[in-house]
Amino acid sequence: MKKIFNKSILGLLAVLLLVSCRQEELRVRFPASMPVFDSISVAENAIVYGDSISLSLGVSDPLTPLSTLEIKVVVNDEIIASESIRTKGYSAAYTQRYGVPFVAHMPDGAEVEVHVSSINIEGTKKDTVIFNTIASRPPIPTIFMVTNTSTAELKLVDAGNYIYEATGLTFGNEISFRLVTKVDRFKKPDWKNAENIAFGWVNNGLGLVYPVIEGTSVKSITGEMITLSDPTLVGFNKVTLDLYNFTVKGDGDKLVPATSMDVSTFGTVELSSTNNLNVTTKENWKKGQMYLGKGTVMTFSGITDLSNSLTPDFFDVKTATTAEFLGETGIYTVYYLPRLNYLWVEQPTAVYPDALWLCGVGFGPHKTPHEKSSSWNWNTPLEYKYCRKVADGVYEAVFYAEHVIDPVPTAESWRLTFSAKFFHQRNWGGEEDARTYTMPNSLLFAPTDSDKGNFVGTADFAAVPGVYRFTINTKTKTTSFVKIN
Repeated sequence: MKKIFNKSILGLLAVLLLVSCRQEELRVRFPASMPVFDSISVAENAIVYGDSISLSLGVSDPLTPLSTLEIKVVVNDEIIASESIRTKGYSAAYTQRYGVPFVAHMPDGAEVEVHVSSINIEGTKKDTVIFNTIASRPPIPTIFMVTNTSTAELKLVDAGNYIYEATGLTFGNEISFRLVTKVDRFKKPDWKNAENIAFGWVNNGLGLVYPVIEGTSVKSITGEMITLSDPTLVGFNKVTLDLYNFTVKGDGDKLVPATSMDVSTFGTVELSSTNNLNVTTKENWKKGQMYLGKGTVMTFSGITDLSNSLTPDFFDVKTATTAEFLGETGIYTVYYLPRLNYLWVEQPTAVYPDALWLCGVGFGPHKTPHEKSSSWNWNTPLEYKYCRKVADGVYEAVFYAEHVIDPVPTAESWRLTFSAKFFHQRNWGGEEDARTYTMPNSLLFAPTDSDKGNFVGTADFAAVPGVYRFTINTKTKTTSFVKIN
């Protein structure tokens, strides 16, 4: 049967080849010839970026019908416009305007190259390039940075590289603004001035923006306002605009890591926490943001018994009122729960590989008296644990852990156990699968039939509740789970 099948295939291929050859034989063939540009020109010999050029051409082929006209407009080796036009018959005429935009990397006095190709139906091509137009950058001696409440002038400080600067500013560490070349008598953007050149965020980068005018009113502005943000700064005191590369950046004095923390100065927020028994408690927390520095020894106020109130993975208590911060330098959200006299730190938007998050049941703050508070939720730090990065791919968390085995198992018995998983962010999604890790000891295992990917307590763990340091190495796929109290 296989031979019959192969013969059938060969027969079909032979028929298709024969049909193709006959079609090729029947196709009308034209004499060898080449298209000719009877006329071709670009009217403008000088423009400013933002203007347009007008192309006019006539093309013909005395012996062979035309097929396609291909056009590319190039400036500084970058294609800024291109199109392909179908042409029919033995001659064609075409006119078109092409905008030459003011964008990054446009040098002053650059040639605008128009590359034109005409192809006939036999595939013969005629190429030509027109060098008739010189493009210049618009003169911008100064530019204004306009926020919702103020206006500052950026001066040209490096004409050769088109660098503008505004110094002596007194902004906070986040500012939003537009850049314009013309302002009105109120120091606001003069959107009705045709000579105004304005910049904003366009497709996540610096670009030109324009007013949308209805009648005599400005309805809206295209693009978005430029936003600069750096939480590690005291504030922005300098803004630099690079109008060759189309970039803008801000500078300012760096924050100095805090050397003291007074929780009584934090704002009060009402938060709800749900524990492992599905009981929700609403209570007042203290919450603030601080710039904390690695290795900085801080003095604490408004909080007592530091050894019992500061988590050991982030703080090394030195005296009754001081502790060294162990985390990486940065902006942290600090939570303090007066009821427990306990303090947490976290960077809510930190993601792997900068941080890992632990969520599950069976653990709580390291303080005494011990209590479990986690619940497979992400509402407050009682329910999850922000892990400290201690090395590349290595993270640790210190907490009280207790694994209870229900003597009479029910559908809700899982609430009594220790079962947790490491996540790549403070929420569901990317996670580490415990089944791919070497178990640290006889206290934990990774079930395969249920709780897939969780680190789950064993019968041995049920006998040794306490404060543990859980370390995970995502590079070597190893873990450590050590009792430290």
